[in-house]
Amino acid sequence: MKLSLMAALGWPLLGRAAQTVPVTTPAETSSVSTVPDLLALVRDPILENALYLSPLLRAPKISPDGAIGVNIRWEKGEVPHWYVEIQRYAGDLIQAGICSNDLSLVDRALPLTRWAFAKQGPDGNFPGTGDPFHSTEIFVADTARGLMLLKLSGLPQYVDSVKTFTPLLQKAGHWLTRPDIAEMGRTQNAPFTHRNYILAAALGITAELSGDSDLAAAAIVLARRGMGLQWANGVNPEKGGFDVSYQAAGMLMACRYLTSCKDPTVQANLIAMLRKGGKWLCGRVDKDGNLDVTGSTRVAGQETQRSGKVKLPNNMEVLQALCHAAKITGEPSFRETARRFARSHAPISPAEMV
Repeated sequence: MKLSLMAALGWPLLGRAAQTVPVTTPAETSSVSTVPDLLALVRDPILENALYLSPLLRAPKISPDGAIGVNIRWEKGEVPHWYVEIQRYAGDLIQAGICSNDLSLVDRALPLTRWAFAKQGPDGNFPGTGDPFHSTEIFVADTARGLMLLKLSGLPQYVDSVKTFTPLLQKAGHWLTRPDIAEMGRTQNAPFTHRNYILAAALGITAELSGDSDLAAAAIVLARRGMGLQWANGVNPEKGGFDVSYQAAGMLMACRYLTSCKDPTVQANLIAMLRKGGKWLCGRVDKDGNLDVTGSTRVAGQETQRSGKVKLPNNMEVLQALCHAAKITGEPSFRETARRFARSHAPISPAEMV
């Protein structure tokens, strides 16, 4: 990888952070849990009952050409911007379809991905999308997840789709890591710890799909940066404080990235991060499974979604983060918290699919 790209991604900063903000102890790095592949990670009875069978997840509103959510409203001229990230729900449909043995969901998902890639520019970006860097990194992360699940499923009818979309995903990954674009993204993402893990997952899973060693190396840089930001109490800060929903979002993306990470030291440190972060998150879920958002910097009424609705905790991400972290770390309290949360909130639906 070129030094200019490594610098743009923050390599020099990571070197300093690693000296001053240890994220694990020697004891933590000496015992590495076995990391499942992505398909094994998402196969989970709690998720199947509370999420994969959710009526809205299984029957979203999709336009004839594959647009979903606010992008349907953009096609109708009702809103000024479309966002490529909204098409990421293809990944959720694929995951639910494979895990619930309902391939009609997979078949409904693929037009969402085609809609997005039809708008891809020659440089790998998506000209015209709102919030170009962040929207693209989200789309790449979730599309890579969907394609990896299709690949791991071994279902022959989807082999061509994986082959068709993987080079386009790789192209988007190279746009995200182009030095000038990466520098822009690093500046925009600086207040948000979880975005390091979004981009790590985007690049890492795309690298595993495509065999791209440059993207794999860039993903490691992002994961190390995210780990260096964690507070001693387990908080992964957002806008200078904590946010319960984005704590879960970062943990979820870190879990997904872990399935593609080949570096044993980074794996060990990520697992330690998940243990600390997960214990803090569990402390925000009461005995009845309710999530306490008091003091959160982003989902306590301060922000809005792309649709314009007030941003609330993303229950889908919270539940998946708890389930995945439980499987990766072996922490029984994470799974028990996931059960309580699922009982309180099921059926769970995506936040912006409508």
